[in-house]
Amino acid sequence: MNNFLDEKRIKIIEDDFGLKLSGEQILAINKWEEIFKNYNSHTNLMSKNEISNLFEKHFYDSLSIALWSKFSDKKNAGLLDIGTGGGFPSVVLALCFPDLKVFANDSRIKKIDFIKFAKEKLKICNLNILYGRAEEIQRVNADIVTFRAVGKIKDILPLAKKHIAQGGSIVFYKAKGVKEEIDGAFEADKNLKAPEIIPYNLPLDVETTRNLVIFKL
Repeated sequence: MNNFLDEKRIKIIEDDFGLKLSGEQILAINKWEEIFKNYNSHTNLMSKNEISNLFEKHFYDSLSIALWSKFSDKKNAGLLDIGTGGGFPSVVLALCFPDLKVFANDSRIKKIDFIKFAKEKLKICNLNILYGRAEEIQRVNADIVTFRAVGKIKDILPLAKKHIAQGGSIVFYKAKGVKEEIDGAFEADKNLKAPEIIPYNLPLDVETTRNLVIFKL
């Protein structure tokens, strides 16, 4: 049986993100992949078509926040991931950055149940779980709020503002149409500052460009 993080993928992570994982972390991540796939076989966390690209489209994509130069200064920060789904990026970031205090939020109980299961099995001490709608849960006061595959920037930005600390940053993982989304956000909120945009490619045979869109509040 091949390990999820083989030598090639470990090198990709180190080369692209400057992240050197410990042996203990690699073992935990390989175990996480096994747990995720087994759980997904009876509870739909991800479509079967997507599971074949779990590393490229989801694990690697979740780690792309490390491309943000200021992220290295926030390793001890509190990070809230709203609409985390199966744990992307929340669980991935908690496993790879043990000093980061991660809050995984979702309103879908089957997703939350899996994250609780993974946290228990892997003993992910820096992972906190918040079940409920983001607009209804208690304020987190996070240094970073992340959104991945959740909705349009203008629609979900108010959710982040409720939970972000003074001077915090909101990070959106985005694909196509990012300029139009940013324009729409400016129309909805005239006080927004211009975001930092970081484009990157997923490690796929077909070029797949993604973008980190980072608003500083």
